[in-house]
Amino acid sequence: MLVIPPVSDRGVTKLRVEASAVHPNASKKKWYAVYTAPRHEKFVQAQLTAKQIQSFLPLYTNVRRWKNGVRREIQFPLFPGYVFVCVDTNERLPVVQTTGVLYIVGNGTAPLPIDDQEMHALRLGAQCESLSPHPSVSAGDTVCIKRGPFQGVRGHVQRDRGNLTFVVTIQLIQKSFAIGVQACDLELAG
Repeated sequence: MLVIPPVSDRGVTKLRVEASAVHPNASKKKWYAVYTAPRHEKFVQAQLTAKQIQSFLPLYTNVRRWKNGVRREIQFPLFPGYVFVCVDTNERLPVVQTTGVLYIVGNGTAPLPIDDQEMHALRLGAQCESLSPHPSVSAGDTVCIKRGPFQGVRGHVQRDRGNLTFVVTIQLIQKSFAIGVQACDLELAG
């Protein structure tokens, strides 16, 4: 049984659990990035769920304060404009026909799947609720996490207020997310 990280549907957090019997062709399915209309990520994710298409919208929580002093925790998409779907090549048409979906990210001739390791790290980070948006990385050492739930994941290290931050970049969409790590859990990637 595969436990999927919490998924938000208009402010209500649910835990989705999927059995391998639900997706018997899971080995043929790949994760793709779907580009949405501006500020339509949660709506698109709800539409895909209604169509029974496996989707994933990573969210992070930010505290906002209004002029009247009221503070609220608000969930924002980690990657504005993107929702991730796990589909077979012949299931892409219903995704593109979904209201709010503009296109599946690709090279101009065909959609390109997201690297499995990057997607695994993103889903694990969402499950641990340790994600935060981070600008794309261009410099820094490439490292690999050697133990823990992110074992084997490659990324870059940066210092953030004295703490080490492990940054993973989804290459296809050039978006990154950061995870807090200990230096003893890292090794240089070869």
